[in-house]
Amino acid sequence: MHGYSYFAKRGTPARTRATKLIALLCLFTGGLQVAIWWRSGTNAGAALSDSTWLESCALSAQKLAQGQWWRLLGFSLAHAGFWHWAAGSLGVYIVGRSVEPIVGGLHLLLVVLLGNLTGGALHCLAARCGGLPPGQPLVGMLPAFFTLLGVYGTVLPGWRLGAASQWRGARWCMARGGALKARHAAWIAAGGAALWWTALWLGADWHPECGPWALLASLLTGWAYTRMLGFGDRFFFERLTEAGDLRERRMEQMNWEEFLNSELNPVLEKIARQGLRSLTPAERRVLRHS
Repeated sequence: MHGYSYFAKRGTPARTRATKLIALLCLFTGGLQVAIWWRSGTNAGAALSDSTWLESCALSAQKLAQGQWWRLLGFSLAHAGFWHWAAGSLGVYIVGRSVEPIVGGLHLLLVVLLGNLTGGALHCLAARCGGLPPGQPLVGMLPAFFTLLGVYGTVLPGWRLGAASQWRGARWCMARGGALKARHAAWIAAGGAALWWTALWLGADWHPECGPWALLASLLTGWAYTRMLGFGDRFFFERLTEAGDLRERRMEQMNWEEFLNSELNPVLEKIARQGLRSLTPAERRVLRHS
């Protein structure tokens, strides 16, 4: 199949309009900030206070207390340096074009917005509670990237990293026995953010403007949002409330041939006709049961 269109018809590129829109926004804001750096004579590694653009977009608990709520979303438009911008933007683009054909462009935009909101809110809460300096700013696309990693590890948990890449080296790495999978990438990201926060708490100065508190919150937001869409296992409270579900018990009593003919085949035919996004939560439960 072509690129990431593994749920599309053969030869038809997957639609990734929302991902391209976010990528264009990243390019525009990154280019604008570089132009401001160049015009003002500062370099890409300058302090946050040296850039008017960063000062106008950065989120902090103090700014939020002044009623500047728009900063909960606007902080992703500013970057602390070239590599900060490149890592966040490239990560959002690569992961976004993998998951958008599955969850849809609207859900992709919504989950990114929610990830930024929850990440920014937790960053400010940590500053108010003493976990961060009160004026510690938050900038960049990394919370959006971690949000999409939470989605990626839930909708494609067994998908090997690089499996759909056009690059021969990525496909070679994917074919190895110990190749990382999407769920591994999400867990590694969570562990890295936790270690990052621990280092900051112990006194290290490892770019606190990137916000490890926000990264953890955004990762969990992506995971929870995708679970609510019906992907992955059910939440524990859903398993408790649906323990006596008649359809679930009926599927458990079927042998494989009965289950295949009466439950699974209609779902697979619907995927072939309308795509994976057309499935209802009940039909996704059939896939999980299989």
